[in-house]
Amino acid sequence: MSDKKDEKIVNFSELKNKAREKDIQKIEDYVYGLCYDMAQGKISMADFSKNIQDYMEKNNISQEKMFNIQKELMKKYGIDMDDIENQMKSMGLNLPSINKDNDYETVRKAMSFHEKYKSGIGNVIFTTYSISNSLNNIKIYINEETVMIRSRGQIDLEDLELNDFLCSYKKVMKDKSLKIVLCEKAGTFEY
Repeated sequence: MSDKKDEKIVNFSELKNKAREKDIQKIEDYVYGLCYDMAQGKISMADFSKNIQDYMEKNNISQEKMFNIQKELMKKYGIDMDDIENQMKSMGLNLPSINKDNDYETVRKAMSFHEKYKSGIGNVIFTTYSISNSLNNIKIYINEETVMIRSRGQIDLEDLELNDFLCSYKKVMKDKSLKIVLCEKAGTFEY
């Protein structure tokens, strides 16, 4: 009996954030106009982004609704987010922020967090490598010319395996100077 009753309950947040066809068309037209202005040199990429944010505020479009509109636009032009996610995973990149199982509250909290700290938040992709031998038990994080070496103990820089790895990577970087960041006695704790 309660199952039939639950079927009649309307989830207003789902309705509010649903991408309707007229919303999709309005955004598409607006973005097309902005793209034209950008191609003409009238606005910069920063202006483009600011104009989109202003449009969202003016038309009371939440981040979640905008995300849904973007997904529908991508589908319209033959781009499927599931395919993109699978391709990224096949390249070893996992996109935890695009999790279909997230409920509205989880997504809202994540978006609020990013909005609050946006001036200091950045995304960086690292390549990792581990060395565990008699001299070192380290994890190495690489991003372009920056190499961070992390260990719970002291880092022995005379380790031949470590030096061989660094020399090989320097050759990959065409002998550019590498910035080595040492994180010795790095601890972890649960918060």
